[in-house]
Amino acid sequence: EAFPHVVLVDAERIAKEMRSARSSNIVLLGAASAFLPLDAPAFEAAIGKVFGRKGEAVAAQNIDAFRRGRALTVKA
Repeated sequence: EAFPHVVLVDAERIAKEMRSARSSNIVLLGAASAFLPLDAPAFEAAIGKVFGRKGEAVAAQNIDAFRRGRALTVKA
């Protein structure tokens, strides 16, 4: 393959399905995370810390957005 790490991600659609259009950046972060040198728990802990100030529900929603994005690029 010429571009083995090219993945098309419709982050806006995924975020809207979650009823949180503002989560699209976190969906993209999740998709990109498979190619970065941190493991998923480290990303999730950071997301929880950053968004935890806005409440547990907001933190959980963003962790879900991260996981949905990551699922697009991590092979089971």
